[in-house]
Amino acid sequence: MKKSNFVTLLSLCFIVVAVILFMFFWKTSSAKSGTKTESSSATQSNIITTSKDSSEDISSTETKDSSQASTSITDNNSSNPSNNNSSNPNNNISMDDALFIGDSRTVGLMEYSAIDSADYFCTVGMSVYNIHKKPVSVPNVGKVTLTQLLDGKKYGKIYIMLGINEVGYKLSNTVEKYDKLIEFIKGKQPDAVIFIQANLHVSKSRSDSDKVVNNTAINGLNTELSKLADGKTTFYLDANILFDDEAGGLSADKSEDSTHLYAKYYREWGQWIISQTASLIGEG
Repeated sequence: MKKSNFVTLLSLCFIVVAVILFMFFWKTSSAKSGTKTESSSATQSNIITTSKDSSEDISSTETKDSSQASTSITDNNSSNPSNNNSSNPNNNISMDDALFIGDSRTVGLMEYSAIDSADYFCTVGMSVYNIHKKPVSVPNVGKVTLTQLLDGKKYGKIYIMLGINEVGYKLSNTVEKYDKLIEFIKGKQPDAVIFIQANLHVSKSRSDSDKVVNNTAINGLNTELSKLADGKTTFYLDANILFDDEAGGLSADKSEDSTHLYAKYYREWGQWIISQTASLIGEG
């Protein structure tokens, strides 16, 4: 082969190799650029998704925190009486031997006061006129009449709150019936201390509009019931000081129906009962 032809062939080979290398590096560069673009898009997509998720988490956290704050406030309000009472060692008085007798307000005490160790003979509509007529379901005891309950178990403290369903009756007849009920209980439970609980007021709005259930009638009945207490074995407790407004009626913000307390206030009432009981009978 002539030398000129060999040089020409070698030059062509170099050109072909150069072209091949150029194409190879160009494709590689393009591929890397595409990958980088896709990676950038994916990152942006992740940022958007993450931002949305974070917003939802923050919203959920705020709702949860708000709920916890509300619960904390409620619990603190409910536990304030307990906290105040804990400073007095007498407020640790046992309620294991206690019996509560009453109407719908006592049902509220049973359900919300946290005095769980006591017994409750109570039902909606109970009065001194019908208390002996029907058996009542007593938690952890069964369905019994008042006679059966008092015959079957010994109590050290018995709390009675009846009257809101009796204010439509003649006052003297109601007081007489109430007195007979107390004597009946004393006969069955001679060692028990009896606490007559004043009937809670209704709100001013109901009192002003109700010709039967009003605070004038309730006060008249409470005054007569207080006279049945001897201050030795029978005491009178008036919890209206806890829940009355300036007008002498049940505070509107403590009741939804102008008659019964909101659930959290029954706990306050229960702790007050324990405190008063300890002060009166001197147990610790």
